[in-house]
Amino acid sequence: MNRIYSLLIALALLVPGLAVAEWAEYPTDNMNSRTAQIQAKVESLYRRGDYKRAHFIYSKELAPLGDKYAQYMTGYMYLMGQGVEEDKIRASAWYRIAAERRTPEFLAVRDQLLRTMTKEQMNASDALYLELRRKFSDLVIVMGLIVDDLPHLDVRRTGSRLSGGTGSVTVLDPNTGASVSADHLRNRATRAVQARLDFVTDKLDIDEIQAQDVERQVDVLWERIHDYLGVIDDDMGAFVANPPN
Repeated sequence: MNRIYSLLIALALLVPGLAVAEWAEYPTDNMNSRTAQIQAKVESLYRRGDYKRAHFIYSKELAPLGDKYAQYMTGYMYLMGQGVEEDKIRASAWYRIAAERRTPEFLAVRDQLLRTMTKEQMNASDALYLELRRKFSDLVIVMGLIVDDLPHLDVRRTGSRLSGGTGSVTVLDPNTGASVSADHLRNRATRAVQARLDFVTDKLDIDEIQAQDVERQVDVLWERIHDYLGVIDDDMGAFVANPPN
């Protein structure tokens, strides 16, 4: 167990590299300046020993954005009893969701912890892991962003119109407050939705869907995601089959 904790503590110090790398191929705009500020704030709180506030920010503010490092740290603090009651099973479930993108560092600590668990503990971990998947998995977060962006695919109808006539309609950019053409805003939203759709359809292993066609398929996609996330698929069978004595 000391070896496990040594690896966990070492990983907890690798903040800058892991926190940034984890966003590299994740199709959201959540890694912005505000998110970076929150990450810096929570790391400062953690290093000062303000564990209760740090755990709240990791679990309630960053983990819901798909920040895998924050999801890992939520579990780490459960394992160590930092700011929360010590809970090995809950820690293991958070480690499993943090390892969703198969980042080697997160896979390593997940596997080392799970090898210490009994079959009964693994069953409890499975149940909590499924619960976390339905809230914090990449598929759920990305699909939620797709739904949020649907109104922006038709900004001529839903945008805040500033001018028009026979020329291009001008609307307010919801991100910056600046005036931009409706075509520019719609094209930007279409590219974002398409990138996220490609991510979702690739994960689900289904045919590609075009952004302009997604609105009528949203319910079907949510059903497919619900089915996909209801199955344990993170290669944990070996740990159940060979639990520790």
